[in-house]
Amino acid sequence: MTGDQELLDQVWLNLLYNSIKFTPSGGMIRISLGIRGAEIIVSIQDNGIGISEKDQIHIFERFFKSDKPRNRAAEGSGLGLSIVKKIVEMHDGRIEVESELRKGTIFTVHLPEAVE
Repeated sequence: MTGDQELLDQVWLNLLYNSIKFTPSGGMIRISLGIRGAEIIVSIQDNGIGISEKDQIHIFERFFKSDKPRNRAAEGSGLGLSIVKKIVEMHDGRIEVESELRKGTIFTVHLPEAVE
């Protein structure tokens, strides 16, 4: 694929940082990379605290913080995932989230494969 390495580094670091931040000690984080059709697919999965269904529709909004009272120890600006989404879209890609409370979260980034 062709892309801006520094911007894409922000995507991977933000998603990994969130997985680490919201997964308890001894938890699992799995990163997978593959190609499906003309897409490069990167998934970052954890078995952390998860995101409620009502919050999942808002997590890519600027300044949104999921479940504020429960996550006081894991503070942030609420900008990370909105920036991630913007960078992915700048690369003609998309990002998806699957999550269940107390079971974990999977962020999947779809990026177009370079056409030669």
